Amino acid sequence: MQNLDKVFPVKFFSDSDINKILQQEEQRMFVLRKDKENSLIYSTFMEDLSTYLLKLPNSDVKRQVQNLINKNLIFLAVSKVKTDNLFVRLLLTTENKLAGVVLDTQQLKIDPTNGSAESIDECVYAVYFGLVRAAVIINKDKIRQDKDLHKLLSTYLYSLMIKAVGVDKIFSQKAKMFIHILSIYIYYKYYLKEKHSYILSIIKRDYSNFIDSNVVEEFLPTLDEMESYNSIKDFPKMLIDAKLWNENPRIFIISLIKILKPFGFYCLMGPLDYLVSLVIVSRYPTDFFSKKSVVNDKIQSAVEEIIVGYMDKINYDINAVLKG
Repeated sequence: MQNLDKVFPVKFFSDSDINKILQQEEQRMFVLRKDKENSLIYSTFMEDLSTYLLKLPNSDVKRQVQNLINKNLIFLAVSKVKTDNLFVRLLLTTENKLAGVVLDTQQLKIDPTNGSAESIDECVYAVYFGLVRAAVIINKDKIRQDKDLHKLLSTYLYSLMIKAVGVDKIFSQKAKMFIHILSIYIYYKYYLKEKHSYILSIIKRDYSNFIDSNVVEEFLPTLDEMESYNSIKDFPKMLIDAKLWNENPRIFIISLIKILKPFGFYCLMGPLDYLVSLVIVSRYPTDFFSKKSVVNDKIQSAVEEIIVGYMDKINYDINAVLKG
């Protein structure tokens, strides 16, 4: 087994409430070397993975995962201490090249002695999850400037928040617009770490074309009082301050967990690379996420189309693990 922490430090798009937990869980995964001792394990697993891919219709998942197979950059790992949620680790070089996607054998129910997997389809989507994260992290600078992507992601967040509030509890179109504006604000604050005043200018400049500009102007003074809120977990408090919610904030968080399942909520509370992976991979037939995570397939599909373009720009280092 290889401990590759020094060679491939754990990376994220930005800070989040749970980065420390995510880092610790990735560091629990120890990569199985691709040597003579493990050759049967890898040959069995890769053969099963390739056979399953052949059965899939042509898609971005099939093309991207096959590309990683061709580069021999899918690895298996065992965890000395069981990870609680994570099933994928990224190996990113200091030059920001992808050196591998590592699958946790325990979480994905892969037999580490022979390479057979109970659900090889889940392994395909786990690899794709890792590729989405890699695309977001490696292309960080360009993604920060991608206004179209941020509009889509903040709208996904809005749709999710509306679902958590409960459509039956929203009595006017204006209230929905207010919740949309709050979602945009916390999206830029939490995932992109933008400053309060800059976010207000973004909302006024970039979002008045599809949220009624009069509503934006009306709500900005209320929003201006929310500078202290920095986290997704603060969202129900923001709703209360805006007089859009009058229940215990815990009820809202529990509602989100029910919608997303624990791992989906983990992704929501994580950095942008985890949020984007949730948005994209939840569209596929995997048990990682609840079907309720698909809040708007059109938006989520559009996010995937953009991110696949970034995937195609990933640079790889096919020898880094061997050297490590």
